[in-house]
Amino acid sequence: MKKIIFILSFICLSFFTKAQDVGQIIAGSLADANRYATDYFRPFAEGEIHNLSRGWYSTARTHKFLGFDISINGQFAIIPKEKENFTFNNTDYSSMKLSGGASSASLPTLMGGSTAQVINVNSTVNGQPVSTSFTAPKGIGDDLKKNLSFLPISTPLPVVQIGLGLIKHTDVKLRYFPKSGAGGNTEIGVFGLAIQHEFSNYLPFIKKVPFLHLSALAAYSTIDASLKPSFDAGSSVQSSNSVAGYNISAFTLQGIASVKFSLLELYTAVGYASGTSKIKLAGDYTITYNSGLPAPNDKATTTQKDPISLDYKGSGLTNTWGIRLNITILKVYADYTFAKYNSVGLGIALAIR
Repeated sequence: MKKIIFILSFICLSFFTKAQDVGQIIAGSLADANRYATDYFRPFAEGEIHNLSRGWYSTARTHKFLGFDISINGQFAIIPKEKENFTFNNTDYSSMKLSGGASSASLPTLMGGSTAQVINVNSTVNGQPVSTSFTAPKGIGDDLKKNLSFLPISTPLPVVQIGLGLIKHTDVKLRYFPKSGAGGNTEIGVFGLAIQHEFSNYLPFIKKVPFLHLSALAAYSTIDASLKPSFDAGSSVQSSNSVAGYNISAFTLQGIASVKFSLLELYTAVGYASGTSKIKLAGDYTITYNSGLPAPNDKATTTQKDPISLDYKGSGLTNTWGIRLNITILKVYADYTFAKYNSVGLGIALAIR
């Protein structure tokens, strides 16, 4: 459980550390800030939708009555190379422009690397022209390469779930992590529910192939996280009541087939997944600008309330192929899913059928 909390904390704290950096973009107009943030957070938001819809199964077989399993698995949505960066065009922004005279630049998303690009901001406060600047936010790609070096750049999600066999070849599966502190001011909560029904026994020709199993699964899950970020003393953006957070939910329908040999089991699934991601930066934010006037009138301030609110959607067909090793009650499995965001899944379970 400590490992799960650690990885959840790593994901959230990485997200929120960068959310503090992204807070600097509030110095621009709200339209510009939300446009920049939309591109910056997109691969994280979309990748986690796909992660959340996965990891529900490693076999088409269901438990006998009151049989159960407890599993821990990690889902890693692989970020397409082109989504590690986005193109910033001066013409797309009214108050933000690239420093140095360039008209466009490739800047990192949350899943990208580092940058030294400075962005200038020109605005108006009480009818007075004002200006400031900030360094474009970096991504967490370098951190991921260091901590998850065995994988390509991926957004990770750990999953703990329990499965219980009910009547008529039906399993109910539950994911639950009560919203609670996970370090600092971070709070994380997870909930998910799935039903898997095996229909192999209904098909006469399947009864003649006892090692082949077919089932269907429907699942819904959600993760909710929030943090009270702080801002560096020298930042032009300050807040005493800031709250950064995200809520991600996903639904999936899957048709699953598995072939069981003595110790080895192969499984595959075809299905559909959809979901939403909501990211917000709420609270009151004071932005300090340079007025260009002599002191003590060289600064001008304004306040923005609840400046960032982003919504993402993701959906599409999925195809999973996996392998599982059955060592009495211990199950070890790995799979790969083909989708808009391909992913790697790794897991271990204790199961009593």
